[in-house]
Amino acid sequence: MLVDREKIAAALPSYEVGRQFGSGGFGLVLEGRHRSLGRRVAIKVLTTPEPAVERRFLAEAQVMAAFDHPHVVRVHDYADHEGLCLLVLEHCPGGTLSDRLDAPVRPETACAITLAVADALHAAHARGIIHRDVKPDNVLFAEDGAAKVTDFGLAKIYEGSVVTSGSLVGTPGYAAPEQILGQPVRPASDVYALGGVAYHLLSGRPPFPEGVPIAEMLHRQLHDSAPIPVGMPPRFAEVVGRALRRDVAARTPSAQEFAVALASAATAELGPGWLMRAEVPLRVEEEVRQAATAVARAGRTDVTVASRTERRPRRADRGSAPGSGRSAPAGTGRHAAPEAEDGPRYPSGPSELLSTSEVRRRIDVWASHADEGPSRRTLLLLLAGLAVLAALSIGAGAVVGSLQR
Repeated sequence: MLVDREKIAAALPSYEVGRQFGSGGFGLVLEGRHRSLGRRVAIKVLTTPEPAVERRFLAEAQVMAAFDHPHVVRVHDYADHEGLCLLVLEHCPGGTLSDRLDAPVRPETACAITLAVADALHAAHARGIIHRDVKPDNVLFAEDGAAKVTDFGLAKIYEGSVVTSGSLVGTPGYAAPEQILGQPVRPASDVYALGGVAYHLLSGRPPFPEGVPIAEMLHRQLHDSAPIPVGMPPRFAEVVGRALRRDVAARTPSAQEFAVALASAATAELGPGWLMRAEVPLRVEEEVRQAATAVARAGRTDVTVASRTERRPRRADRGSAPGSGRSAPAGTGRHAAPEAEDGPRYPSGPSELLSTSEVRRRIDVWASHADEGPSRRTLLLLLAGLAVLAALSIGAGAVVGSLQR
């Protein structure tokens, strides 16, 4: 794809233009550097000069510049020069989440990345913005390893209720059924896509098989539920399964509620300190942070997720502005701790399809297996100790008898 670098330089005189390191359906991405500040940036260049695409490109710039969030790619500048549209973004050298899905992702890391995306979506929803294209390709990693949501080109503004999609938007395999049908979308539509991302991270494969015709994939999304992989811990299965409900009314309604539920499940399944083992920076709302750092008791946490009517009022309900009041980073920075040996392992390939009762039975057996080992060892040690004591008693009796004779 040819790039007129002189034209780009004329449109952005404050920036040095570097090599190309990405491309998409409507444009490409170049490296850049601010001449005075020395700040590295990514320059997104629109190469499809169509009015509808240009409007979407500008909408992306406006939406991403509307709020500053630690898990959303920042917008530094926008230029429209002689028919050339340019968007200057935060440089994220860590690549996309899709790049990391080629290899198994540790469950601690998977949960932390999902929580980061969920918190970014919650902040967008609080400002009336629905992303509508949440997928691994649209999650980038900053220089410090933090997950960043990008590409709000399909984002739509809603007035507190729902908006009509009007046409199929989003990516097959992650788009919610109501998006596929062109029906009204809402924050729960992003939650569905987020559930698909969590499914992929935790199981090692997307919720619906790739490599099939789009029509077949869309049909499966509309009529079939993604099968929960055998071996996925029950708490994760419950959280992800609810987010992937086809019926909007039965689905997790908000990204924040999904985040609290997943954080609680991670604390229960992975044990205390799981967030430190995740090795990715995480800056989330206080309610989510508390659920993620709760102290577990006997391998299970006492933190539970109440129903929507029972939960305490959210920050906005207590008079604070949406998205405000962030706590200090939880589990920030990279840690050189070795990979935990006591955490669950997930299958990376396709699993056999079983009935729901059989899946639950196997999950329960899997989850309880770790608890059976210590009990058996304790029993064996106790029996061995009793045997030693018995032998010593018999020997002492024999000695006493001999002395008496």
